[in-house]
Amino acid sequence: MRFKNKVVWVTGAGSGYGAALARAFAAEGARVVLSGRRRERLEQVADGLGGLNRVLPLDVSVSVEVEEAVEEVLREEGRVDVLINNAGIFPSKATVEATAIADFDRAMATNVRGPFLLMRALIPRMKAAGTGRIVNVSAPLKHFPTASAYCASKCALDSLTKAAALELRGTDVLINAVEPPMMDTEMHAGGKKPEECIGPVLELAALAAGGLTGRVVKIE
Repeated sequence: MRFKNKVVWVTGAGSGYGAALARAFAAEGARVVLSGRRRERLEQVADGLGGLNRVLPLDVSVSVEVEEAVEEVLREEGRVDVLINNAGIFPSKATVEATAIADFDRAMATNVRGPFLLMRALIPRMKAAGTGRIVNVSAPLKHFPTASAYCASKCALDSLTKAAALELRGTDVLINAVEPPMMDTEMHAGGKKPEECIGPVLELAALAAGGLTGRVVKIE
């Protein structure tokens, strides 16, 4: 088991890709922290995992909630070995001129600010521990009409990933992103099953020291 006794924090774990990732990490021996906005959905996923897992409702875009969540996880678990920034939203389709400012702001808050806040809080802890792995979930939609807010947020997440990885050169804190294909989830109907797209995430989370960092890995 690659993640036996490792603490793996998965955001957006209440459904879809996040739930599939939580199950996969638990199956590999991890103690999984499941975060998301809907406690009932998180508990449903956690109930099927077995083992020592933690449900932690969280809006990743709210800095105070992130700070309190990080403190709780570190107090109860002692560390976070792997962070999977999966939480994301897709606001309603619209052209640039028709996109509501509130929708643009929501997309950026959840899809970029959320990962930033968690990385900002956990990177110092990972550096102090001497190791850590972060995987940000990006998307193949980067330049798609009527999805400008979502596309902009995922391009920003890619840049955040690469910049942070460069800042951490010479450490064993490795940061990468994955670009999964369209999947059949609450956010999008049709496409691959989430369970078919988890392998590369597990591989990046299990990288040995000196491994890949600052990359956006396309999942076929």
